[in-house]
Amino acid sequence: TDIAIVSAQGGEVTNITGSGYFSTGPRWTPDGNAIVFSTDRYGMRSHASWGSLSDVMMVFMNQDAYDKYKLSKEDYELLKELEKQQKKDKEETDKKDDKKKDSKKDDKSSDKKTDDKKKDDKKKDIVVELDGISDRIVRITRNSSDVYDAVVEGSGESLYYTTAGEKGIDVMKVDLRKREEKKVGSAKSGSIDCDKDGK
Repeated sequence: TDIAIVSAQGGEVTNITGSGYFSTGPRWTPDGNAIVFSTDRYGMRSHASWGSLSDVMMVFMNQDAYDKYKLSKEDYELLKELEKQQKKDKEETDKKDDKKKDSKKDDKSSDKKTDDKKKDDKKKDIVVELDGISDRIVRITRNSSDVYDAVVEGSGESLYYTTAGEKGIDVMKVDLRKREEKKVGSAKSGSIDCDKDGK
């Protein structure tokens, strides 16, 4: 099985894994710039009902998200500071522009426009670049295992997945920036999810 995407407005269905192996359990990351899924591409595969082992993978929807993922923790922190400063500068510029417009319009219409602007700022389309998408698929887990489920938490810094352990179901955490993986607990069910705050 493969995983595909299609525009919400309709159109052509695009296979984004196309490996020929079993790819299952697709989930969008919180920012919408990648899809998490599991596949038996690298692990032991099912032959005559012997079962199979899987890995957690991520496919990035655009080059910008992929390039950010590849950055070291130090370089990523520098980039975040730069983007934070750029956002601050933009907000200050917008405030100055709003004040100039406010002097020409009454308070009521100005407030409405400010509210509309805030709503527009929150809307951000997901950029999907299909060209080269197969080159933006990365293996997240270090070792293949009996993976049940996987999810990226709200900040996008860590990925959690459940897998069969020696004494039940293990909950594993992968630091997507440091590329470090460790067991953080056990679970009664293989299903895993984040709460409304993305935690």
